[in-house]
Amino acid sequence: MDRSALADLLSDAGEAGAACRRALVSGGDYEVWPTPVSTRDLVGIYRRRERLSRRRGVSSIGFADAVVRLDACGLEVVLVGYVKSVTPAYHFQIFLSADTLRVVACLGISQEHKARSAGPGS
Repeated sequence: MDRSALADLLSDAGEAGAACRRALVSGGDYEVWPTPVSTRDLVGIYRRRERLSRRRGVSSIGFADAVVRLDACGLEVVLVGYVKSVTPAYHFQIFLSADTLRVVACLGISQEHKARSAGPGS
């Protein structure tokens, strides 16, 4: 997917979408995989991931909202993508309609916890 087209779609994707768009426009690495994934499976996976990251105290942007949006989107399948931001260090997960005409949900997970936990010998 073209960087500019994805940036345009992220304009209407809430707080996480806005942060993701800034990372993308600033040159962050990104990819959207072409193979559709079951929305139902993703809801279960990301519901568990959201609970786990909350318990671990990992900072996130729009995680709970993204799970709700994904669950309520009414689509059987979505495309999955990511954008990586260096400053601040965030990994954004993007869920798009299979026709790539809209961002269904977007969330951001801080990568700072990885930097802090990676001490000598890690």
